[in-house]
Amino acid sequence: MVLLPVFVVLSVFLATTAVHPSGQGFERALKFGANNESYVLMMSDLSAAREEITVCSWVRRMSNHRGSWQYWLSYVTRNNAYEMCLSDDGQFYFLQDLTRNNAPNRSTIDEWHHICATWGFTNHTTHIYFDGELVASKSTWSNRKLFSPGSLMLGQFHVGYGGGKIEDGAYFGGELHDFNIYSRQLTGLEVKEVFGQNRCSRSSQTFGDDKILRWEDVLKEERHGDVTEVLLDCPSIWDILYTEKIYKRVISRDLIEDLN
Repeated sequence: MVLLPVFVVLSVFLATTAVHPSGQGFERALKFGANNESYVLMMSDLSAAREEITVCSWVRRMSNHRGSWQYWLSYVTRNNAYEMCLSDDGQFYFLQDLTRNNAPNRSTIDEWHHICATWGFTNHTTHIYFDGELVASKSTWSNRKLFSPGSLMLGQFHVGYGGGKIEDGAYFGGELHDFNIYSRQLTGLEVKEVFGQNRCSRSSQTFGDDKILRWEDVLKEERHGDVTEVLLDCPSIWDILYTEKIYKRVISRDLIEDLN
């Protein structure tokens, strides 16, 4: 059995898990204020996704102010005010057509859920995945592709190209983490893989070559109103080291492999 110094173990954990020595996870979420002034606006070129697209994010609904779904993403082009919209319970407007998530227990408060919406021109079909499970599919126009460029807004439902015409009272007011857009239609197994890595992993590295909008770039965008960064409630390195799984055990190479 090969024994390793404690500092080596710490290095391995810090390199492979989303933890921070201070006791908080260093992975960050964006928290949007409960008002119509809080949003992130990006003038996005999604031309690489004209024939295939996947949108994924961890979403935390924190209120029920509308009594129904609340949109956290809206994408508007010059040609269409409803080109792409995605709600906190997985309702998906795409190419001006709505795909409904009819799964039960989808509108929970203060709980994180992983939401993915995919579409492909070759199969003319949208799919919605909620916590890794396929919950809805719908056929789309056979000759229609995604329009680009457009104004992509996080935190509000807007219908005016360039960021205008924000619908009064339709704010999101929750939290988002690891929001990414891919230039291809991920399969159900791939979506399940991303979900299975959980919020505290570095899942944003998965399928990185296919990303056209990355979470790390979203965090650098200008924020309007009350949009703040918050740390995720991920375990610290000390929480992990003092779990029953390794406390008072010999730190060996085999143990490190088991924990990873």
